[in-house]
Amino acid sequence: MKIALTGGIGCGKSTVLGLLKNHGWPCISADLIVHKLLSEDNKLVESIVERFGDTILNKNKVIDRSLLAETVFLDETRLHWLESLLHPKVSEVWRGFLEEHSDVFACVEIPLLFEKRLEKEFDFVVSVTCSDFISNERLSKKGLSQSDFLLRRNQQFQNSIKEELSNFVLANDGSTQFLDIQINKLIHTLEHNKC
Repeated sequence: MKIALTGGIGCGKSTVLGLLKNHGWPCISADLIVHKLLSEDNKLVESIVERFGDTILNKNKVIDRSLLAETVFLDETRLHWLESLLHPKVSEVWRGFLEEHSDVFACVEIPLLFEKRLEKEFDFVVSVTCSDFISNERLSKKGLSQSDFLLRRNQQFQNSIKEELSNFVLANDGSTQFLDIQINKLIHTLEHNKC
């Protein structure tokens, strides 16, 4: 079964993905695919540098993702250009991953699942949610400024919309233990009811 995992920025999607991996599910993250492409796909990197200039490179001449984000999130045309370059490559990777694991429950984390209308490619959608206060706290600990995460959040649907569109919602305002209890319930629901 093809499972999509989504949720707002700072809601804990990566934590959930890690817990699902611990339960033996094959998992992949769209964000990690992007990180890999930006460090390994030379042709892609050349195109991005050609478009935005070498000010987005760090001292090691590698794309600095936070500088790239600053550059594109303030300009919708730039953001659309970057997404049109990245998204087909990212989709190709996770589609291949799902094909490889077609005989088991496999999970793909896609932050902009609903925004990019990708939910129809999956059998079941799980959304991770938490309050803005908690997500802001988590993002601050990661070193993001308030303007950074507000820019990113403005590109996403509100959590309430994602929750409504999902088949299952994980509340991540509490402890990891509480989150794992909910994940156990999710796994039991899927594996025993074969939704």
